[in-house]
Amino acid sequence: MEKRKQILVVEDHNSIRMVQGMFLGNYYNVVTKKDGLDGMIWMSQGNLPDLIVLDLMMPRLNGIEFLINMKSSGIFSSIPVIIVSGDEDQAIINQCYDYGIADYLVKPFSPKKLQEKIESVLSLSNINQQRQPIN
Repeated sequence: MEKRKQILVVEDHNSIRMVQGMFLGNYYNVVTKKDGLDGMIWMSQGNLPDLIVLDLMMPRLNGIEFLINMKSSGIFSSIPVIIVSGDEDQAIINQCYDYGIADYLVKPFSPKKLQEKIESVLSLSNINQQRQPIN
């Protein structure tokens, strides 16, 4: 049996974080953090999720700052990120894609839609990993 993928959910709203964690927990090993700083600390302790579900509007370290930190790190830069945000500003969405996100989902959304996007990104990620030359 294949090992369950690990998903990091970074979301400051308790109810949304709880719903995402509970629903996605049916399919993956889910770790939830209340803001970007907590997520970054957790990852810097040697935890490497297979995918990150990231809110944009958060205290302390927001989603964009999290992305900048993450993508500038050699260790974390290849982890796929799906943004889940209420921000529908096309300039913000474009900026997120410029930072290398895998997908963008506008709130409100159905948990099933998020799970479908995660499956799509993870399957694409697996294909890309298989194509990597082995040194």
